[in-house]
Order: sequence, then C-alpha cells, then structure tokens
Amino acid sequence: MMKTRTGRVALTALLMLPLLTGCASVDGSFLPSAEAIPSAAATAAPAPIDGDSDGDGELSEHEKQVIARHASRDITLHDGTVVIVTPGQPLPQPVIDQIVADAAAGVALAQADDEFAPTAGERSIREVATSYADAIGRAVVIVYWGWGAWITISSVDESGGTGLIGTSDRDAMVAAATDWAEAHDAYIVVVE
Repeated sequence: MMKTRTGRVALTALLMLPLLTGCASVDGSFLPSAEAIPSAAATAAPAPIDGDSDGDGELSEHEKQVIARHASRDITLHDGTVVIVTPGQPLPQPVIDQIVADAAAGVALAQADDEFAPTAGERSIREVATSYADAIGRAVVIVYWGWGAWITISSVDESGGTGLIGTSDRDAMVAAATDWAEAHDAYIVVVE
C-alpha cells in the first residue's frame, strides 16, 4: 500500500513539474469560461435608492409621487419672502397669515346679506384653499364664519370635502376640523 501511494505522489510531481517551471503549455479547456463565472457586478444587489419601496433598484411613477409628496416645499409669499413648508410639521405662521389674508375677501362675501354673495364667497375661499394645497402638496381646510355658522371649506372637491356640519360653536368646529385634517394629512387655517 505504501508503494502505491508513493507512486501516485511521484507521478503527480512529474506531471506538475513542467507546469510549475513554465516549460509546458497549459490547455485552458478545463477552466470555466468567462461567461460561466458570475461577475461581482452582476450578482451584487443594486444600491438602495431613497423612496424605492419595492427594492427593485428603480423608482416607479408612484414612488416618485410619494417622494414629491413628502418633500419640503418653498412657498413664495406675496412680498417675495420664501418660506419652507415641511410635511408633518405645522404650517409656518407667515403662510397661515397669507392664506387668511387671501381668503378674507371670500369670507366677507360669505357673510353678506346679498342673495348670491355667499355662494361667490364660498367659491373664492375654495379657490384659495386649492391654490395653497397645490403649492404645499397637502389638502388645506379653511374654517370660517359664513351662512350663519362656523363652517369649513377644503381644497378637495365637493364629494371629498370634510363633511363637517356648521355650528355656532367656533371651538367645536375648529376641533372637528383639526381631527379631520390630522386624519387626512391636511392643514387647517382658521379665518376669524
């Protein structure tokens, strides 16, 4: 048994000697082809992308919309001042003040005794809410006194409005509008 093992070792050494000394050519056919060896780049997972919720390494249109919705927005006030609105944070006071100022004319119409003025006022307030919602990227709910009660108008269409019924209790309406706004990721502005 010892002779057989010694014989195998000697034979292997004789076969390897030309390869080790560089005296023989090597047939590369026993080596795997380059296509058979997976490259590190092909097997590596794509680098994570912020907002890539499904992890496929690409941003779908829906994922891009979600990113845009959660991005901070620059709001340019009428005086040229730029205010940053950060989703999840309260509206900055200068933005609230400007919404109140812009809605004031509509609120005045909503409180008028004229037959058609309250409807025109409501339309004006909704336009203000919608223009700010478009700029901010969130629904805007305006609470105001009109039609003989505290009521709300939101930037969402008639079918998706707040559904809050008017009341003479300002604090109750503000509390109800605040609850609705929090549940719908919206902002609330009270016009006194």
